[in-house]
Amino acid sequence: MGFFKGILFGAGLGTIGGLLLAPRKGEETREKLITSTRELVVLTDELNDNLSAFRESAATLKETMDTLVPAFKSGVEKDVEEFRFQAEPRIQQIQAQLEKINQSLSTDETKAVIKKGRFSLTRPAEIPNEA
Repeated sequence: MGFFKGILFGAGLGTIGGLLLAPRKGEETREKLITSTRELVVLTDELNDNLSAFRESAATLKETMDTLVPAFKSGVEKDVEEFRFQAEPRIQQIQAQLEKINQSLSTDETKAVIKKGRFSLTRPAEIPNEA
């Protein structure tokens, strides 16, 4: 407890010394302190008002988001489902055409490829002699 008493005593002496040695008169110093305190109170009130307005805005934004997000999500899901509905028949048509192409390619017409190292040679299909 002795240490804290010393701190309080030193702070008190410093305050008294500061007031006695201040370049302004005591009355001017008091007026300055009062003015500064009033300005601090006004700034604190403004800060509280701004924080209240921010809270209200945040609550309004949350309500708006709670309303809009589900509607947006359902709209996107509907669009995706519609795209799937339109794309699936086209994909099936493409797959069917690929199967037809693969079936029409006979094994006789396929090219033989000889790979040696990094190079590959392709043998052309045999051409019937026209005579």
